[in-house]
Amino acid sequence: MSEAPEFADLRQLLQENLEAFTHTLNSCFEQEWSVTPQQPDAWSTNHPVLSQLATAGLIVAFCPVDDAGYLIAIPESLPLPDWYRSPDETQSSRLQTLAVEWSYQVLPENFQGTDAAAAQAHDLATSISWSTPLDNAEVLEIQVSAAGEESPTGSMWLIGPVETPPSAHEVEERWDDVDDGYYEDHEDDYADTSQQSSGSSDDARAIVERARRLMNLNVKVSVRLAEMKIELSTLINLCPGTLLVFPKSCDDLLDLYVNNRLYAQGEAVKIGEKFGLKVNEIGTVKKRKSGVFTL
Repeated sequence: MSEAPEFADLRQLLQENLEAFTHTLNSCFEQEWSVTPQQPDAWSTNHPVLSQLATAGLIVAFCPVDDAGYLIAIPESLPLPDWYRSPDETQSSRLQTLAVEWSYQVLPENFQGTDAAAAQAHDLATSISWSTPLDNAEVLEIQVSAAGEESPTGSMWLIGPVETPPSAHEVEERWDDVDDGYYEDHEDDYADTSQQSSGSSDDARAIVERARRLMNLNVKVSVRLAEMKIELSTLINLCPGTLLVFPKSCDDLLDLYVNNRLYAQGEAVKIGEKFGLKVNEIGTVKKRKSGVFTL
């Protein structure tokens, strides 16, 4: 098993980056909360926190190594906004940005930029059990208070290391398996419907399976700040200190290209000490200028 970062390292970084950690939380959920980490405690299968986490909420998972990671469990009683259960594209992007930015704020530098995901869980305690906390796992309560309030309104918990931190789709798939158990127990009730749709279901599964095989392909992604045409004489005269002014406002969105084709647009963000792009529009198509004459 690869060596995961120590829990003490995450706790120290959380304390050092507490302001940025809080800002990321508030930006995601549009709140004005303050957070206060408490003292860590050794994890156990009958830890008292499990009774508090026997509820729906969000799991934010960090996977710094292939076979170990950390979780932050956020119960919906924090309170989380109603949209977290069925987020639209923009809200889902905000949740994933939360996970990525938190990974930079709590993981040591040599582990940053690894897999991070946020997903809704029907039962946080069950999702944590699925993740299998290791023998040296610890838990840290992070109390959350509303603006101007001295008493905490809720808490979230940093837990780890765990053996199998879930990705967003794995959380959903495992709960789908639980839900499927209900239909297996009531198979006769749904027999007629399943027979009618068996042909189309087989075709759909085949399409999905072919699509999944494409998911491991690598594509080149690039971000373009701006572009323009210049005369060859200007190019030849370029030297250190030359200033080029592009016909693009600093407030304009940046272009995201996939395999040299425009795919999306977004705004530049700073994640830790790294450059990032927060996607605002997908499938962006540049509008052509209208002609001189219109019919």
